[in-house]
Order: sequence, then structure tokens, then C-alpha cells
Amino acid sequence: MWEQLDPGLIKKIRAKLEEELSKKEIETIQYWLEELNKVYTRHREIITLQNAIKELSNRMQNRIRALKEKI
Repeated sequence: MWEQLDPGLIKKIRAKLEEELSKKEIETIQYWLEELNKVYTRHREIITLQNAIKELSNRMQNRIRALKEKI
């Protein structure tokens, strides 16, 4: 099937896909960086910081699990 498609079209599709994936990756990293910064600014004591990091880690794991279920 791919042999029938124009190589130029395939190249454009691949470039668009890579661009969209990069945009999504940037959005994801920005989101989690903001979340991490919120945790950092709210917690000055080690124990509360550890608890907040654990909570953030759990949220990330839950999100990964939810995304994997969609695949």
C-alpha cells in the first residue's frame, strides 16, 4: 500500500506527524514542570516536600496507566 503513495506525500505526512508529536511533548513537559514548580514553592520542609513529590509521582503514574488503556 505504501508503495503506491507519492514519496513526497509520505515525507510531508511524516514531517507533520513529527511536528505534532513534538508539540504534544512540549505541552506535556511544560505541564509537569509547572506542577513541579507549584510543589516546590508550596513546601519548604523536607517531609511535606517528600509527600508532595510522592503525590505528584502517583498522579503521573495514574495518567500513564490511563493513556496506556486507550492504546
